[in-house]
Amino acid sequence: MLIFWRLVLGHLIADFTLQSNFVNHWKRSNVMGMLFHSGMHPVVNLLLTYRYLGDYWVDNQYFRLQGWACVLIIFITHFIEDQWRVFTIFKFHTSDNTLYFVWDQFIHYAVIFMVFPLEMLTGGGMQRPIPERWVILGILFVLVTHFTTVMIYFLEKDFFNGVFPDFDAKYLGMAERLVLCLCFFLPGRLWFPMALAWTAYLVYLKLRRIQDITWFNMAVGAVASVLCGFVGRAVYFT
Repeated sequence: MLIFWRLVLGHLIADFTLQSNFVNHWKRSNVMGMLFHSGMHPVVNLLLTYRYLGDYWVDNQYFRLQGWACVLIIFITHFIEDQWRVFTIFKFHTSDNTLYFVWDQFIHYAVIFMVFPLEMLTGGGMQRPIPERWVILGILFVLVTHFTTVMIYFLEKDFFNGVFPDFDAKYLGMAERLVLCLCFFLPGRLWFPMALAWTAYLVYLKLRRIQDITWFNMAVGAVASVLCGFVGRAVYFT
């Protein structure tokens, strides 16, 4: 599953880590901004899969597509999907909510699934049955930081009329979740008291009103950190 997981990592990096607040606003107001955002995907994917671009990822009785063509398809479909999403939001006033966000991500991953080599299903060809460790850890890093930030924003927006956090709140929240997640990488049983102590510290900051985030934000962030931490620990120590 080497190529598939690298493409998943590439999508997460380009769609979340490299999509700053400025880029997000730019892509919603100008087609050049959308091209810039969408263009990050082939750049990252080419860097992650450059050794396999000459191989045939899609090879059946109907199509034969090499890796570079599949990366191009991902770029084109990503641009179309994101541009359509922005168009419907501004033209038809479609609600930019959690469900629309999840649907948007589903479309992107569906395209990735369609263009990666199907040999992985039988364990043949260039594929490996077990994902590369660094790729999975990279995926978990983006999930617990930028992805969770966006997910919390949409949930709070839908249920509590929340707004997107400013620069400081955004990166402080990501850092706090990342620290909790990294506690699970400590050797032996040290991870448990450290994770518990860090969680207690965050609760203390909230109770003393030193940190201005909602309990919902803290709870969802903690769940994401714990889940990614457990998976990361299993992968790292395997």
